[in-house]
Amino acid sequence: MKTKQIFKTMNIVSWIVFIGFCIKAGAITIVSVMSLSGHTNATKDLYMGIDLSNIYAFNSAHFICVVLLLVLMASLKAYIFYLLIHVFKHMDFNHPFNDVVMALIFKISYVALSVGLLGIIGKAYTTWLASKVVFAQIDIEASAYIFMAGVVFIIASLYRRAIEIQSENELTI
Repeated sequence: MKTKQIFKTMNIVSWIVFIGFCIKAGAITIVSVMSLSGHTNATKDLYMGIDLSNIYAFNSAHFICVVLLLVLMASLKAYIFYLLIHVFKHMDFNHPFNDVVMALIFKISYVALSVGLLGIIGKAYTTWLASKVVFAQIDIEASAYIFMAGVVFIIASLYRRAIEIQSENELTI
C-alpha cells in the first residue's frame, strides 16, 4: 500500500514538473517572438531574469540560436517528465514488468542523453559567445542529464532482463 501511495505522489510531482517546463518553454518562446517583432525591451527579462539584450543588440541570429537552445532544452526536459507520466500510467502492480514500460524507460534514457549532449554543445556555444559579447552566463545544467541517462539506461536494461525472467516463469507454470 505504501508503494502505491509513493507512486501516486511521484505521478503528481511529475505532472507539476512537466507543466513547469512547458510553461518555461512557452514563456521563452512568446517573449522571444515579441522581442523579434520589435519589443526589444522584452530581451532584458526573457524568462526569470535571463537578460539576452546584449546578444540581441550584437546579432539577432545569435539571439535566435540561444533562444532556440533554451526552448529546446526546456521542451526536452518536459518530454522526459511526459514519458515518466506515461510510465506511471502503464505501470501495473500485478504484472509490473511489461514491454511498454520498458520502451518508455529506454526512451527516457535517450532523451536524457540528448538533453545532456545538447547542453554541452549549448554551454560551449554560450562560452564562445561570451567572448564576443558581454552577457550573464546561462546555467544550462547538462552534466547531470548525461549521468542520469546512464543510470536510467542501466535500469532499463535490468527491467528488460526482468521481463525475460517473468516470461520464462510464465511459460514454466
